[in-house]
Amino acid sequence: MPMNHPSPATDFSSPPILAMDDDEIFQNIDGRMHGPMSGFIDKYFGRFQHTYQGSILELRKDERICGRYTVPSAAPLPNSFLPWFSDFATCELDNARGSWHTFSDNKVAEEKSACDYSVGFALHMPTSSVSGVKIQWDCVQVVGQFHPNDYLPYQDGLIQLCRSAHEVFISQPTRLFLHGLYMRSSLVELWVFDRSGIFCSKAFDLRNDFAEFLPIALSYQHMTDQDLGKRDIFKTGNDGNFFLLDGIVDGLSGKLHVERHPIAARQSLVGTGTTCYRAKKPDSHDWNYALKLKWQWARDRPENELLNLAKDKCVWGAVSLKYYKELETTANLRRGLRWGTQRKFLDPSIDDKQNKIEEGLQETTSSVDGFLQYTKGTNNFFQNRILICTITSPLGRPLRSFQSLVELLQVFRDAVMCHRSLYYDAKILHRDISPGNIIILDHQNAEQPKGLLIDLDSAINLDETSEAELGVTGTMPFMAIGVLRNEPHTYRHDLESFFYVLIWMIITDDTESPPEGSRLRHWSNDDWDSLAARKTLDMNDQRFQELLSEFGSQFCSLKPLVEKLHQLLFPLRDGTAWTGTDGTLDAVGKLYEGMIAAFEEAITSESQILM
Repeated sequence: MPMNHPSPATDFSSPPILAMDDDEIFQNIDGRMHGPMSGFIDKYFGRFQHTYQGSILELRKDERICGRYTVPSAAPLPNSFLPWFSDFATCELDNARGSWHTFSDNKVAEEKSACDYSVGFALHMPTSSVSGVKIQWDCVQVVGQFHPNDYLPYQDGLIQLCRSAHEVFISQPTRLFLHGLYMRSSLVELWVFDRSGIFCSKAFDLRNDFAEFLPIALSYQHMTDQDLGKRDIFKTGNDGNFFLLDGIVDGLSGKLHVERHPIAARQSLVGTGTTCYRAKKPDSHDWNYALKLKWQWARDRPENELLNLAKDKCVWGAVSLKYYKELETTANLRRGLRWGTQRKFLDPSIDDKQNKIEEGLQETTSSVDGFLQYTKGTNNFFQNRILICTITSPLGRPLRSFQSLVELLQVFRDAVMCHRSLYYDAKILHRDISPGNIIILDHQNAEQPKGLLIDLDSAINLDETSEAELGVTGTMPFMAIGVLRNEPHTYRHDLESFFYVLIWMIITDDTESPPEGSRLRHWSNDDWDSLAARKTLDMNDQRFQELLSEFGSQFCSLKPLVEKLHQLLFPLRDGTAWTGTDGTLDAVGKLYEGMIAAFEEAITSESQILM
């Protein structure tokens, strides 16, 4: 049956990255926070100097005057500081690189009472003296969050600030780090966000520290791109964006053209920030390369080692590595700072004052309540991340762009065959089977795979790694039940993930999320044990039939295939679906062969329908 999907020639667009909700942001940053950081002010503002001459504030950078401001004799009240500062900072835009603008979070405004209201603000480049400018996240260089009083819990306000930072990183995926300001009543904290976590300065009190804080706040408008966390990973010319090569790619040296917008991106503020772009040779019309940027944890095995191993072992259907380079590290970005263990938010039920005494913080030099009061120490230390650029070939279409059921089935069959070759020939276990890691190839050669399994970021070399020592890995909705239970990751778990991806593709049918009421909505956003329990119930016969009932009419012909795969993966033992792994050579071969044969049979059946 023909499918109503975008044509292969045009469907390289990246689906919109869904904004993280408050719970996701909390989970993303909690335990990955540092502060107050010793050396923060010197590192980020050390090039600026200031002097007060009566009511005149003179701001200098590298001993050169960059601004003069007339300062009021009395500091503005904390609850009116932001509107005052927004007007004050726009009075002198001649030498400024950006201007401050405020915006409201409508969603937050609807949920909070009048006394809890908050306002976001941002440094926008280029400058504009026009008020009410709509925030364009790709032009934002500093984010801020302002609360005129302390009615809103500290944690909630910081999460709102992180939401703005997340929006900036979505729109500027090559950014190295981002500055932020958190203002809550008279409290002011300076923040920096990078892919290893978030960290802050000492707390300022506007009632007592106004003269010290004001020059710092004004300095943001005079920072360079490097000071603000931007890096020109991609250069821009008359013919678009390009990436400069310092090696040879397919016999090419010089540069590769890169599309402006990514074809895939990982949602998170702290983490890998994985982003993929299409790339091509300057003299070519064909986008044949995938350029990937990823902030990899320094202790993880580099993907290039496994890609080279797959090549050496002649793995069927593996992508070819053309280029690999380490560009930056978060340790280098943070050099000059001193930090201890990371911190996490307090349980709201814990009395802040008692916790403050227990941690020996009652002698803090600042009278204003800040980050220390609302967090506690952990045993975790800073995790260095390395920004890595890899270029691979061939480039395929996203799985969601399949043109027919036959094509969808061919892609799954070949991706499973690729997984089998990785496992048998190279002793590589993928461990992250998800829609984003399966691509469709367009070619006329029947000997080449129609579908490829990509991204070995989470893969392991079974000859070198003890599976029992590894934690939970994968993309949440597609994780096998055993993986969710923290069992050693096996080949069968990956095959189970293929099964979940197929069901997901059928039920979502080219939409970003499962429909309202779908059982798939319960396959993510909970603790591991709860997710494992739900999936176990869904894989038992009665609930599994309910899952099949969610198939749209255009996919009903695939029900026999899905039922066959279910029988292979979850054989009945003592009347219940068995989720264990039989690792004997005979069992491994039978499961791979059984799944591939099931796809072959379904391909034949669908092809006959089209005749």
